Amino acid sequence: MRLVLLPLILFSEFASGLTVEAQDKTELVSPVASRFAPMANPFFAREIEFQGRMGDDKIRMHLQPKTEDRDSVEGSYVVAGGKRNQGKKIFLAGEVSGNKLSMEESEDGVDVSGQWDGELKDNVIRGIWQSDDGKVSKEFVLELLPVSKKPTKSRTSK
Repeated sequence: MRLVLLPLILFSEFASGLTVEAQDKTELVSPVASRFAPMANPFFAREIEFQGRMGDDKIRMHLQPKTEDRDSVEGSYVVAGGKRNQGKKIFLAGEVSGNKLSMEESEDGVDVSGQWDGELKDNVIRGIWQSDDGKVSKEFVLELLPVSKKPTKSRTSK
């Protein structure tokens, strides 16, 4: 708890014009590390990308920890070929409990349009997606994509 509160205290004192010096610099949390709320499962403690299938649809999903809620994630996915939602992002928000992931989705950013319930095992999430009315359900399998590196420009030409 102390590690979480220290950056808030330092920021509030800085913002009010007071000078604060940390006695033990090892207690400071870097801005990058403190950007997201803590996660009990380290797999979900960073931004991650998945690719896979939901029923017959190919999808690509982005998830990241929520900044304000412990063990919560948010993100979006897109159905390849625009079969659903004309290729626009479908928003996600949910919770992580151990290796279990439970998320609601929203096509318009307001109303719930579906529910995702899955389990992580060996960098793969498997589970069931269900429509908001419960009339349609589909199995999904999502594989973690490796962290992509930005391409570097070569100075030499062929």
